[in-house]
Order: sequence, then structure tokens, then C-alpha cells
Amino acid sequence: MESGITEYKGYVVHVFCKTIKDGLHIASCAIWEDGAVVQDSKSIGRNHATAADAKTAAYEWAKQWIDGNG
Repeated sequence: MESGITEYKGYVVHVFCKTIKDGLHIASCAIWEDGAVVQDSKSIGRNHATAADAKTAAYEWAKQWIDGNG
């Protein structure tokens, strides 16, 4: 499982990606603020061709969530 961490507008975004059947990738993420999880997404898409694509989709989803809720 691949993972990554970034900061966006004061939030910390943890992204996780794993390979599922047929070489496709799925991502999930947790958005943290002040040391606590404020949003957790279990699945962001199921048809990403690469781990990098899945992680990018998760980061974009997190940024949209933060922009709408932050």
C-alpha cells in the first residue's frame, strides 16, 4: 500500500492507495485538523490505472472537501 501526506489550508491530508483486481487502484484519505480526523473517505474511485492517478484523485477530493467545509 502506498501512502502520502500533504498540507492544505491548515489541514493535513493522509492518502492511501492499494492495488485491487486487474491492476486497478483505489485510494482513500483522512483529513486531519488540530490532531484529529475531521473527515475520512474509505474509497475514492475504483478504476484508476496507476497508483499515482488514484493518489491524485484522493488529493483533489480532499481539497474540494476542505474548500467546501473549511
